[in-house]
Amino acid sequence: MPEYSDKALQTRDRILRSAVDLFYQHGYNATGLERVIGAAGVVKGNFYYYFKSKEALAVEALRWHRERVARELGVDSGLGGGSPLQRLFTLLEGIREQVVGEGRDCEVRGCFFGNLALEMSAASEEVRQELAVIFDNLRALMADLIAQAQQAGEVSAAIEPAKTAAMVLSLLEGAVLLSKTARNPAEVDGALDFIRGYLTR
Repeated sequence: MPEYSDKALQTRDRILRSAVDLFYQHGYNATGLERVIGAAGVVKGNFYYYFKSKEALAVEALRWHRERVARELGVDSGLGGGSPLQRLFTLLEGIREQVVGEGRDCEVRGCFFGNLALEMSAASEEVRQELAVIFDNLRALMADLIAQAQQAGEVSAAIEPAKTAAMVLSLLEGAVLLSKTARNPAEVDGALDFIRGYLTR
C-alpha cells in the first residue's frame, strides 16, 4: 500500500468501511460506486485517488475487513488465552457473533467473505484469489489449534488436523448459508454443537 498521511488514511478507511457495510447489506453487484462515495462523504476524485476500480475496492475491502475481524476476535493476541481447544472454540464463537446480528430479531447477516465468494468468485479472479487466501489462512489457524489440542491431550490423536479443519470450515460456512436463508441462527448453532461434540468425543 502506498504511503498516506494520517488524514488520507482516515479517508481511505472511511471509504472501505462504507464499502464493507454496503456490500454486506446489499451485495457487491447491487452496490454502485456512487452509493459508496456518498456514504463515505467523499467526492469521486477522492475515491479514484485510492482505488482504480470497484473491483480493486472489493479486494481492499476484503483485506480491511479481514484485519478488522482478526482484531475483534483477538487472533493476534491468543484468542483470549486458555487451552488450544478453548481457543478454537473461542474462534468459532467469535465467527458466530460476526455472522449473526445482535438484538431481538437476531438477524443472520451471513459471512462477509462467504457472501462475496458466492457472488464474485466466478466474476473476478482478483477477488477469488484474495478470498482463497483468507479461507486458507483461517483453515490453517484452525488446523494449528487442533494439532495443539492433540498435543495437549484434548483431542483424539486419530484425527488429521488439516482435514478436520477443512471439515469444520466447510460445515460452518454451509450452516451460515442455511441460517441466512432461513433467517434463523439455529443451523449455525447446530453446526457448532456438532463440532464441539466431534472434537471432544
